[in-house]
Amino acid sequence: MKRFYITGVSGTGKSSVALELNKKEIPVIDIDEIKGLCRWVNKKTKEISHWYSGIGGEFFEMHEYICDKEKLIALMNKYKNIVVVVGLADNQSNFLDLFDKIFLFHCNEEIFIKRIKDRTNHDFGRHKSEQKMILSWYKDFEKEMLNKGAIPIDTEESLNMIVDKVIEYIKS
Repeated sequence: MKRFYITGVSGTGKSSVALELNKKEIPVIDIDEIKGLCRWVNKKTKEISHWYSGIGGEFFEMHEYICDKEKLIALMNKYKNIVVVVGLADNQSNFLDLFDKIFLFHCNEEIFIKRIKDRTNHDFGRHKSEQKMILSWYKDFEKEMLNKGAIPIDTEESLNMIVDKVIEYIKS
């Protein structure tokens, strides 16, 4: 079984590409869309918390977005030949070794902020405090992912070109 992970900050196109891959009958798990797979957890107490748009910057200082590795493995094991997982979790370095290839979606910050503001399917990042938080760490995150061997994919191109590029990497 081949397993691929697509990550990148909000607004880089992960969910849009996931929808297109699904249309091409390539199975995709969007970690933000599977109930109970990921959750906000207090960094100190480990208590589950709930995020809502506009909650404020202090929330992000005290909480982290955690993906349940065992649940992710169980979901991936439902597929026989190939599965693509998309998302960004604070603990993803704990499960990157599950994947054959990791893709880092990236684009200019003006573009991902505009996409976040314009999207209608998700509220995360629409509030100024969330945008400020994303802008404060995305460069370090991208550098870290590249150092871990992620394949960079520029998502300033058309959606079809990005999808074709991902499929090309998956087939190689």
